[in-house]
Amino acid sequence: MRDLVETVIGDIMQRERMQKSTAAHKQTAMRPAPTPGHAPLHSVGKQVPVPESAQKDPALWKASKQFEAIFLQQMMSEMRSTVSKSEFMPHGFAEDMHASMMDEAIAQASTKHGSIGIANAVYRQLEAGSRTQAIPNPADKENMTSDLMMEAIRHAR
Repeated sequence: MRDLVETVIGDIMQRERMQKSTAAHKQTAMRPAPTPGHAPLHSVGKQVPVPESAQKDPALWKASKQFEAIFLQQMMSEMRSTVSKSEFMPHGFAEDMHASMMDEAIAQASTKHGSIGIANAVYRQLEAGSRTQAIPNPADKENMTSDLMMEAIRHAR
């Protein structure tokens, strides 16, 4: 089932990329020539994807992609719960299990074949946080630890 879902979603994503590239080609053909002394035309509000080659931390990127997959799975599960069930056919545990597995497969395949942007946003946030929290010099860590201990002792009194 997972292979079928991945194949179908892969085909859909490929078609969407082809349609977007065709639309982008048409838009660039319709743009006026750049005017000297003016800034080039650009799209406002478009998300700039983070290319995978620019990723410095593959573990952080993997965690971001996994978070996106879990988020998509939860979102699909919640959407499914809003649909009223028919009383014509009885529902059981197996149907719920199948729906859950299908949601997981679709979320994993969607994340694998193309991101909706959550992974990029999470990666940027985590990367920025890890850069600001990093203490490069071990001596700084020791000084920080002793300062924190002194502060804790002062507050304890």
